[in-house]
Amino acid sequence: MLRLSATLCTLILLSPAAGASALYDELAAAKIKLLGTTRPDPGMGLWAQQTNETLMSLIEGKWIDLGYSDLASEDKMKQYCDKFGESFKKLTDYSFDIIGPITRSKHAIHREYIFKTGISYNYRWNIEQQIEVLGSGNGKEILKNANGTSALLMMSPNTLLEIDFSFAQPILWGRCPTE
Repeated sequence: MLRLSATLCTLILLSPAAGASALYDELAAAKIKLLGTTRPDPGMGLWAQQTNETLMSLIEGKWIDLGYSDLASEDKMKQYCDKFGESFKKLTDYSFDIIGPITRSKHAIHREYIFKTGISYNYRWNIEQQIEVLGSGNGKEILKNANGTSALLMMSPNTLLEIDFSFAQPILWGRCPTE
């Protein structure tokens, strides 16, 4: 009898229904993380408004590109933040500015992001500042990349995923600790 019970339990646990429950849980969690609900048709207009409001409420602070950051230790991360952290500053309810650190010029370079729709934001570089840093010989390249569009998705209050459509690459931003 004990053997029969063990066999039945094994069959039940390994059945497609048991796997479907885990699959359902995974899919529901993904939908909640991205869309904020498990209901059908969350309404893209409302969803876009909520994602923008969330982003704007969390955007201010100093951030680093985690792809280039030294995260070998907390001290290394803090040093990287101090040297290369970029300031994110809310401008309006629909726009913010990224101000790069002063590394190669007398002025920080600004990049303004403006809400477009959904999780899409148009951005534009301050080309005069870029020309000052990179030189007028790079003018054509600077102008070619002066404007673009990115998808921005808050992964958590301290991580922001940016997909730049011009360069087709992800940037994972991480918030720097506050002093």
